[in-house]
Amino acid sequence: MARAEQPQPALSIAIKCFNEEHKIAGAIESALAAGRETHLPFEVVVADSCSTDRTVDIARRYPVRVVQLAHTQDRGCGAGTELAYAHSQGDLVFLMDGDMQLVPGFLPAAVAHLQRDP
Repeated sequence: MARAEQPQPALSIAIKCFNEEHKIAGAIESALAAGRETHLPFEVVVADSCSTDRTVDIARRYPVRVVQLAHTQDRGCGAGTELAYAHSQGDLVFLMDGDMQLVPGFLPAAVAHLQRDP
């Protein structure tokens, strides 16, 4: 049986992280809930900077795409942001840190504002 094609995401929620095993689940769950609130096709991308804890194992339990830096020496200011952006396919990209949680209602309001005034 052929697999149904997923629509091109209109929104990417990109989560950059490093050693966030205690907070990454909350970040991902809030991102998934916020994406559903927008009623747009969306994706969640977790961009990991070579965590040494269980961050990646936890992230892989969710319907998200996990990408990682290839080498620890690639870590640096902005590296996680660049990695997240490079792997985001949406027309709109929302970037958050792995220790953050989205407040219900924020992302739909932000998307509506951008749609009214790009």
